[in-house]
Amino acid sequence: MADNSRRPWRIEISLQVAADRDLLVRTLDGEVGLEPIGIGPESKFSGAADLLILDYGILRHQREHVVQLRSDAYPVVLPALLLAPARHISSDAIKRELGDAVEDVLRLPTTGPEILARIRNLLRLRDLSHQQSHAHDLTRQVLAGMTRALKTLNACNEVMLRESDEEGLIGAVCRMITQSEGYELAWVGFVEDGQDAASAIAISEAAGPAKGYADNLEVRWDDGPWGSPVLDMALSTGVPRVVSDLMADPRMAPWWPQIEAWGLKSAIALPLRTHTAPHGILAVYSQHRNDFNDEECDLLERLADNLSFGLDKLRMRRESERQGQEIRRLAYRDILTSLPNRRALLHHLQQVAAGDNGHIAAVLFIDLNDFKLINDALGHSVGDEVLKRVAQRLQHTMRQADLVGRQGGDEFIVVMVDKPRQGSRSEDDGMTQLLRGAEALAIRIHESMQQPFEVQGYQHHLGASIGVSLFPYFGSNVETVIEQADMAMYQAKATGSPLVFYSHDLGNDRQQRLTLEAELYQAVKANQFLLHYQPIWEIDSGRIVGVEALIRWRKTGGQMISPGTFIPLAEEVGLIGTIGDWVLGTAARQLTAWRRAGIDVWMAVNLSVSQLQGEQAAMHIHDVVTGEGTEPDWWSLELTEDTLMQAPNDVAKAMHWLSEAGYRLSLDDFGQGYSSLARLQSMPLDTLKIDKLFIDRLEEDGAGERIVSAITELGRHLSLKTVAEGIETEAQKKQLGDIGCDFGQGFLLSAARPAEDIPDLIRQGQSVQ
Repeated sequence: MADNSRRPWRIEISLQVAADRDLLVRTLDGEVGLEPIGIGPESKFSGAADLLILDYGILRHQREHVVQLRSDAYPVVLPALLLAPARHISSDAIKRELGDAVEDVLRLPTTGPEILARIRNLLRLRDLSHQQSHAHDLTRQVLAGMTRALKTLNACNEVMLRESDEEGLIGAVCRMITQSEGYELAWVGFVEDGQDAASAIAISEAAGPAKGYADNLEVRWDDGPWGSPVLDMALSTGVPRVVSDLMADPRMAPWWPQIEAWGLKSAIALPLRTHTAPHGILAVYSQHRNDFNDEECDLLERLADNLSFGLDKLRMRRESERQGQEIRRLAYRDILTSLPNRRALLHHLQQVAAGDNGHIAAVLFIDLNDFKLINDALGHSVGDEVLKRVAQRLQHTMRQADLVGRQGGDEFIVVMVDKPRQGSRSEDDGMTQLLRGAEALAIRIHESMQQPFEVQGYQHHLGASIGVSLFPYFGSNVETVIEQADMAMYQAKATGSPLVFYSHDLGNDRQQRLTLEAELYQAVKANQFLLHYQPIWEIDSGRIVGVEALIRWRKTGGQMISPGTFIPLAEEVGLIGTIGDWVLGTAARQLTAWRRAGIDVWMAVNLSVSQLQGEQAAMHIHDVVTGEGTEPDWWSLELTEDTLMQAPNDVAKAMHWLSEAGYRLSLDDFGQGYSSLARLQSMPLDTLKIDKLFIDRLEEDGAGERIVSAITELGRHLSLKTVAEGIETEAQKKQLGDIGCDFGQGFLLSAARPAEDIPDLIRQGQSVQ
């Protein structure tokens, strides 16, 4: 991409989440030739960057600054890479920014190789723009010499205009010199790069009556037996050198026999002062001694200058064409698989949409199942090889007229273009035909993906989830049709079906989800959340000993949204960390206030797996709650069995750190998951919370009581306290007391209440007796 001697590429990274920014900086820090620099959200990008990496929040705040930086850099490209969660930013928003504020968008989540490949591509684009800008500067310099070039022979000007390749130009100039000026020989040679200091001069073209002399001429520009001091001086000084008598000049002794045989008497060596390599020599020979007077030298020097200009022009044109082809390849091709990328697919679909030939198209959005397992278990190199094999297999599955491209990650898109049969009586006939063709193609793809992939001696089994939408039946906008196919693919993945066709109902569900997502972001900004607290009491004494903090979302109009609706969405879009910190901080402030008022209760809060990613995450929890004046032993931190199963090593590290710091850890909804006894023994747990499902069955059949008794007995043997969730009747409370359960929680005493109601429950002596 660039010379290894150049300075490292400066990559400035500004992300709203500092941890993400620092992780990306660390990831790139070890890459050769890259200098990643983290920029705080409040700081601006500098003018010294080679690449800007930012997320949508930073772009909103610094858009004008970023656009100005890119404008200031013109004509050199200052690329900007926008990192965007897959469902965070609309395609319309991305389309508005592409080419203006940013050069490329990378959908998240992604892989290290993918983001590094994007970065390398954008840096290559910047490097190419540097080269092209430099080439344009050279062109301007050369064009400045046109005034001088106009004074040369008309014949040379005609050659410059007529010839379109380097060999043709050189040959025409040589012929012009020997034919119009009557010289015996003219040849052009170029320096060949060699391993030694001694370099040969390879003759490219020759013309004239004595052309045979040049055909067998061996010459170098060095001090060896066949080295020519004349050529050496001309090349090294850039000044023409004249030999007035070839047979009298000892420097020409190695070539005297041939010179005499061809009747050559004098010569001039004119350096071709090109700005582009390789450099060369124009040599002209006369049959007269003492030829090449001042006027002739001036003419031939101007011819050499014109030739140098022509060579530069042709070489720059050739390089510009090569760079243009490379830029087009980078813009429209996926680097890993060499398939068309999303931009190329969009262009193809737009051509279909713009045509008036009645073409229709099916868009198949393909996502590989379980590909992440291969990447995580065997590494990205194996994953990349699998993706290449997938691309090859998809190409073999397609018809010749179909187009397959890589969307990114493990997602591929197939565009199947069709034309309704002649004589179709209705639009439905064309749609039915397209449906059948798309279904047949999807089945072939699914069957193809079911076959194992053999990489590095191992067989890897994948499946595919395929979503299909139809153009123009479900949308006349090509990007909308791709998004519809994407929706259908996610529905296929969610239901376990290999193939789902888009429907309007599916689009409505997606719209509702996007609306809720936008409202959730607004809720975080507008602080629309509140906490209610449900009492936890000792079953034997009925005394309230703790409360569980439960989040509520009250929208602007007063509508309450269930946590079961927005918490999974917050997990998906990456807001759970922000919301979790708010819950911890708010609960901590309330607990401090209660303790100061003499209300001696402990606080239970639920933690998500994203809040328990290693010791640093545990320290963050500690800093948040102790920063509000609470102590670790005032807390019971709850996590579910599912949390234990996700990233178990990181979760285990966080749990051990918290336990050693003095926090009680509680396993929530015990009985719903698949915790093993060995895992329970290895975790620093203090409490098991028995799921409400089993409490509800206490009064229905004997099985419920036996399960609760078994869990309570298990807790006793593991030295764990037990909390029964969802107690609603006196009969349930009595049975739990008889079983030996330690604590209770449920509507029998109280539902979750606002913070101001809790002191009255305790001070009035209200308890479950």
